[in-house]
Amino acid sequence: MSTWRASVVALLVLASLLTAPVAAAAAPASPTAATPTSTAQSSPSMSLESATTDTPSPTPLSTHNELRLTTTLDRTPDRVGEITATVTADIPSQFTELTLELPADAQVVATSGFTRTADGNVEWDSNSNPATVTYRIDANVRSAADQPGAEGSYRFADTANWSLVQIPSVGDISGRIVGDDPEIVRETAIDGPGVAGDRIAFLGSYEQRTQTAHGQTFTLVVPEAADLEAEPREIFESVTTASDRLRVGARDDEVLMIAAPTGDIEWAVRGIQTGDSDFWVRADEPLNTPANNWVHEYVHTRQDYNAATDARWITEATATYYAALLTLEADRVDFDRFQRFLAQGEEEPQASAVMTDPDTWENFANYRKGALVAGDLDRRIRVATDGEASLDTVIRAINSHEGELTARDVSGYIDRIAGEGVANEADAATTATTVDAMWGSDAHVAAFGGEPARFAFRFADDTPLSVNGTSRPLPAAGENLTVAVNETVSVGVTVENVGGTTGDYQLPFDVGDYETTRTGRLAPGETTTHRFDQRFTDPGSYRIAVGGEEIRVTATENPPAAQSPVKVPTEIETPGFGIGVAAVAVGLFAFRYSREI
Repeated sequence: MSTWRASVVALLVLASLLTAPVAAAAAPASPTAATPTSTAQSSPSMSLESATTDTPSPTPLSTHNELRLTTTLDRTPDRVGEITATVTADIPSQFTELTLELPADAQVVATSGFTRTADGNVEWDSNSNPATVTYRIDANVRSAADQPGAEGSYRFADTANWSLVQIPSVGDISGRIVGDDPEIVRETAIDGPGVAGDRIAFLGSYEQRTQTAHGQTFTLVVPEAADLEAEPREIFESVTTASDRLRVGARDDEVLMIAAPTGDIEWAVRGIQTGDSDFWVRADEPLNTPANNWVHEYVHTRQDYNAATDARWITEATATYYAALLTLEADRVDFDRFQRFLAQGEEEPQASAVMTDPDTWENFANYRKGALVAGDLDRRIRVATDGEASLDTVIRAINSHEGELTARDVSGYIDRIAGEGVANEADAATTATTVDAMWGSDAHVAAFGGEPARFAFRFADDTPLSVNGTSRPLPAAGENLTVAVNETVSVGVTVENVGGTTGDYQLPFDVGDYETTRTGRLAPGETTTHRFDQRFTDPGSYRIAVGGEEIRVTATENPPAAQSPVKVPTEIETPGFGIGVAAVAVGLFAFRYSREI
């Protein structure tokens, strides 16, 4: 018997509680080394009180030994301001004890198979399965004095007719087990009409629209109570254009966008993004403005770093700047309006704020002065590199940064990308109590007239997929490619520079914990093709991720039946793979930092 504890940590645990490396919510089986040889990538894991032994490679996908926690949310119209959450625990057989930590303000109203403890948690009776606990929780979250917006107005709210809420989460999980360590799967369900992401839920009547672009599925939720200012088609166009334009690293598979009703609630902010890819935006927000909040909140979903205090300014500064720039590039505003918007950073008191010192920020200085500083940095990088790099290049670097990101780290990336001179200028701009004036139209054309290098990836036109040298059709969406054990799958990917200048690209190829990356340099319009070969020696299910798309492979002892080749015109856009998906989060134990404007 072993004793274990799943602590509340800011990590995403994607598979079992073992300390072995894991790759995804459904972890692929162990392949042999790719050609060229892949290197294992360790992922975060839970801390265990008992010792375990690292496994050398990932294991096949499995649904066994799951501790499944399903939180079902329900409205309480007779108690406006609260919602009810019922946690159902499906407990695998190796558990002998289990304790769940409830949110601090949870008011338990019913249990079955659980009993309350003195510290407010619940303990399993070691017999009932499934076991449930139902509690009420305050759904209203108001803006505090140190947060953007009017103190006392709402960031999340429950009304008599609808609820826009943060999803409450069981925190610390501890217990005793016999045998294998379990996987932890968390789900959110809605009792009645509503929709749940991984961090935000809407409860009430609504309409839903979806659109898929650039490897992402965008879901727009329009509550019945919302009066939407922009057309859904225009919202999709705006955010999917931003998805294509931003080449800053991984994209999430799913993006949940909720139009927040404005009639019954005074919102503290214009929008909030939290978790990996959930956000809400006031329904009355327009698109044809440099302060395009639909794009602003989407940009936050593409930020993936842990900023130290002196680098925190980057988060809102770049979201504000990119919202304005991408709206300009989409011809929704002219340069004069773009210029006036960024020039707000020249005004007091925000102009005197020091970007690396949050204690000096007044009047949304990290948004206003920060956007101007970020934009000027973008311009300087483009000029210094003759358009071969941009702010995108820096953000892509910091998104790949391991550990806490400091101002010194940012300066180092700028130095490597654009040179010491630009790095020194950036340091001066972020530590000064002054700010350079907004640049003019001539300077803008000189810096931004040549589009930076951008790369699109598609399956090779001739033979996108082969098994043991024989051409195979790509599997349809949601289907697996079935191969025999010891067969080799070869995937061909074509890279094209669709930008305006010569630049360097990185093309990652992942199979479970194994990753290899091809790099190269292409002129505008130039293409090249890479092939990745992977032999599967063990039966099981595997996920191959390459160039922003994935292929599911099942290796079996029984060879698959012959398949007729078909024409495959499939094209995939841009590098990067996101963490899935809205309603199911596997072992997620902490909220990401919420961002808002």
